[in-house]
Amino acid sequence: MMANRYHKNGWNLMINLASQPRRNRRPYRFMTVGLVLVILAAAVVLVLFNLESLTRFRQLRQSNLILVEKKDSLSSENQQLFRELENLRRRYREPVDEINGLLERKSFSWVVFFSRLEEALPPGSFLLTLNPPSSLTSREFRARVALGHRDELAQLTKNLQLQRFEDIKVLNENYQDNRFQVEMTFRDAGIY
Repeated sequence: MMANRYHKNGWNLMINLASQPRRNRRPYRFMTVGLVLVILAAAVVLVLFNLESLTRFRQLRQSNLILVEKKDSLSSENQQLFRELENLRRRYREPVDEINGLLERKSFSWVVFFSRLEEALPPGSFLLTLNPPSSLTSREFRARVALGHRDELAQLTKNLQLQRFEDIKVLNENYQDNRFQVEMTFRDAGIY
């Protein structure tokens, strides 16, 4: 089994007919090793990219679980607040309706009432809260007033009497926010 030699156009061609089978092995080995290295490099890059994506996916899944928990807690809190609001509406519907009825009948002038109340307050004092009568037959108001000091309480009581308020009762006294606060009830003699 010898290689055949051919001469064509001045070229001496030698055709290997398996007499020397491993003569061209080096380029094929180089191409095979190069291809394996390229495949390994691509695999390493894909693994690293997928690991980074996998950690990012885990973080997003954890933050999504936290958001779902927060959403559930907020929805339960919203439902609880809605129930409390409905309870308060039911509880105060009757007094509010009565006060609105009083206002609709215009049998009571709030402008005159607040003007008289403002004149009764000592200088530097102010009204913190005012609860109007809870029914049409009641004339008793409940108020919380902030005074500069305790001595102004006597002046406030006297001024209320001068403005035709009666049955003045001091319910509570305390010192809060650098002010002397008084909770009291009184009746307006000129309400009806």
